[in-house]
Amino acid sequence: MNLSISEFGKNIWAWMFWGLVFWLVLELGPFFIAGWVFKKTAGELAGPYLAFAVPWAIMAPLMWWLRKGEERGISPKRLAHGWGLGMALFGVALAVAVFYSGVELRLMDRKDAVVSFIVVVLLGVPVFYCTLYRRALPRISARSAGKLGGP
Repeated sequence: MNLSISEFGKNIWAWMFWGLVFWLVLELGPFFIAGWVFKKTAGELAGPYLAFAVPWAIMAPLMWWLRKGEERGISPKRLAHGWGLGMALFGVALAVAVFYSGVELRLMDRKDAVVSFIVVVLLGVPVFYCTLYRRALPRISARSAGKLGGP
């Protein structure tokens, strides 16, 4: 299978694979530092390391689907809702990874982590959704208008 750069965005599996490889490589540095600072073994860091792979595994197919939807001509408002919901889901998955890692590495008490997670989700989801919706709508609308040749 020979994929060129121009064909990279057309294949979701290539997008997912290389995106996940890039994401995990970026995580290596912080986890080496965490292992050194907290004196943890690779086995103790494996769960938290993999927990941080889940948000990308959620967001990558969603990003690919939204970009393809934009090419197909889905309405800008609907796409902006999709980006907002995707960011909210990404934020929740990232919060799960952070609090799971905190508990797993014994940096947080389990009860405190649950309460903090609930607060983060209740406050973060609306902020993530509204922020990305408001930022995505003008950009998607401008790209859509550009494709149609309008103002």
